[in-house]
Amino acid sequence: MDGDIDKALKRTHAFYPQVLENHSHVYFRLRCQKFVEMIRQTAELLDVSPSKPAKSPNGHAPASRDHEEMELDDQKTEADDWDKMETEEADTSAKYQELLDDTLRYGQVLKQEFQDDPSTESAFKEIFSLFMYEDPRKSPQAHLLDRSSRVPVAEELNSAILVSLGKSSSAAIELLYQQTEVLVDMISEAGGAGAFINVRNDFL
Repeated sequence: MDGDIDKALKRTHAFYPQVLENHSHVYFRLRCQKFVEMIRQTAELLDVSPSKPAKSPNGHAPASRDHEEMELDDQKTEADDWDKMETEEADTSAKYQELLDDTLRYGQVLKQEFQDDPSTESAFKEIFSLFMYEDPRKSPQAHLLDRSSRVPVAEELNSAILVSLGKSSSAAIELLYQQTEVLVDMISEAGGAGAFINVRNDFL
């Protein structure tokens, strides 16, 4: 999953229309993940702050007309760069505020949609706590912003799709991984050769 939750929802509705209706918890997880992705995007904008060039001091006596013209050209260039930086910062600030407002509205709609489901309270408490920090990456729940948090959500969606197709909820590669781990555990007993094998780190 690349974090584009809208695309995941659109494709699931298009190709497996009953999946999200029959697995409401998966739909809820996807909606919550979108909120997290929006929070991540706002946090990333905090890092976009162009460094302004230092303004050159005034009052230098020109040694010659050519030197004076060069200084004027340099000052004009620096002034143009300064204006450009200020414009970029203003654009970034406006974009940040717009995304922040969009995230707040989305969170309100999400909360309203699931307000009658008490099982969602814990999840809401976690994801909404991110919004309480100017930089959510410093929140106790900052781990939710890690891209690896997308994996369990994607796995739940994949499992729901497999079930809707009458197949096992675990993909073949996942079953193979689980079986391999069991075998490795067996041959690792009493310090066997399997003790040196880490299936996830060595093969995944």
